[in-house]
Amino acid sequence: MKRSTMLLAAGIATTTILGVSAARGASTDPEVAQLRAEVRELRGLVMQVMRVEKEHYDLLMNLAQTGHLGEAALPVPMGTAPDGAKPASGDAALPHPVARTASVRGKVAFPSGSLQDVYVYVENVKSAPVHGKTVEIAQRKKQFLPAVTVVQRGTKVLFPNYDTFVHNVFSPSLPRPFDLGAPRPGEDPKPVEMASAGVVDVFCNMHSDMHAVVLVVPSPLYTRVAADGSFRLDGVPVGNRKIVVWGPRSKPASQVVDVEAAGAEVSLTLDQQPATPHNNKLNQPYPSYDKNQN
Repeated sequence: MKRSTMLLAAGIATTTILGVSAARGASTDPEVAQLRAEVRELRGLVMQVMRVEKEHYDLLMNLAQTGHLGEAALPVPMGTAPDGAKPASGDAALPHPVARTASVRGKVAFPSGSLQDVYVYVENVKSAPVHGKTVEIAQRKKQFLPAVTVVQRGTKVLFPNYDTFVHNVFSPSLPRPFDLGAPRPGEDPKPVEMASAGVVDVFCNMHSDMHAVVLVVPSPLYTRVAADGSFRLDGVPVGNRKIVVWGPRSKPASQVVDVEAAGAEVSLTLDQQPATPHNNKLNQPYPSYDKNQN
């Protein structure tokens, strides 16, 4: 019986008792007393049902918010999986269903190099590509500025030319190969969307010394390593997570850790990666005079 129906029944019973009492007079007092006792019992049952229904409602609301009975609502991780997308094996979607998160702290050592432009990110957590995010890598005095850029998947990168001569920006990297041609200085650059995670090396087809690197990460779970090698990543979903450290002058290093509610600690060491010569966009050596040409 629903709450409103039971309350209505209790009200009708009370009205009936009062009507019977008025019609029959004092001779019906024992019957009235019995009816009054039954009404009190009915009202008690109604109140008990109402309490049970409220407890049931509270449990359902808590389950809808947390996915667990009797557990407080938990913070939602950053980002969401794209509609209809299915994460690869071992990957965690952000945040469907709601996942518990924690912090990953650690230390990075690079005995043979500098920790400048070194980043840490979580590889096996993916989120939807960002929308409306654009960054700029300038061409100025035969350099790319900045030389190292880290973006989340979906970010668009612009390569404006602030020199007075022509450049030809291109990349042969598999995550995002492109060739912007040779627009005149001052022309609006075409945006390059970084749709896939990975490392994108960027060169100029006319000046061999020009080199930039774009690290494309799969989610917002990344951070720059401090000068002393320390780092902290917040909002990492609990579970087995692959923590990767990357730098432009080093070989990437990684460690799989079990992130628990209390978080996790990692220790990573980088090895030097020597610079290697690269060819032009036709996969041919640069001419010997390219460094001096405009």
